Amino acid sequence: MTDTATNARQHEEKIERIRRNPDLSDQAKQRMIKEVHEHASREHSRLVAEAREAREEAVRSAEHKVIAISSYPERASASEKALIALSYRDARDRAERAAEDRENQDALEDLLDRAEKTGDTQLAEATYHVATLRGARSVADRYLSSRPTAHNRWEAYIEARREADPLNMDFLASVVGPQRPPELGG
Repeated sequence: MTDTATNARQHEEKIERIRRNPDLSDQAKQRMIKEVHEHASREHSRLVAEAREAREEAVRSAEHKVIAISSYPERASASEKALIALSYRDARDRAERAAEDRENQDALEDLLDRAEKTGDTQLAEATYHVATLRGARSVADRYLSSRPTAHNRWEAYIEARREADPLNMDFLASVVGPQRPPELGG
């Protein structure tokens, strides 16, 4: 059960306990129900905002993992990483130019072919990143087809985006808050 659903359930339970209390006047019940409802509504707003931020952070984190340079060797020193990053930036510029080439629509795919044939990991990765950002799914999918780790990162990103989509039914259910009791004109 989600936090918002738990909050709504607890709201209903507290209101029912107040309604069943024979020691309270109608006026006291109404006042207590109003307090319970206001508290539950504030808590609901806080929970919804917290969940939204968590979903947005999950998307940002997954996106970073998709687009980050992942071709660093496991035990690369800081200076080796700096050289790889420099090589990557050069490769990224080449991939951007290929993607902008209106005369050769296959330039990005050709660049990935060249990178894979020569074993140029920075160029292949940069080409994948540009293809991903530009929506060239055939090039990006070809890159992912032989790289399970990168493929898993992409799938995690897609899942995070799906969960953050406001049209997602789980998301919509989490936004439904405590129902206004009839005692309060609801």
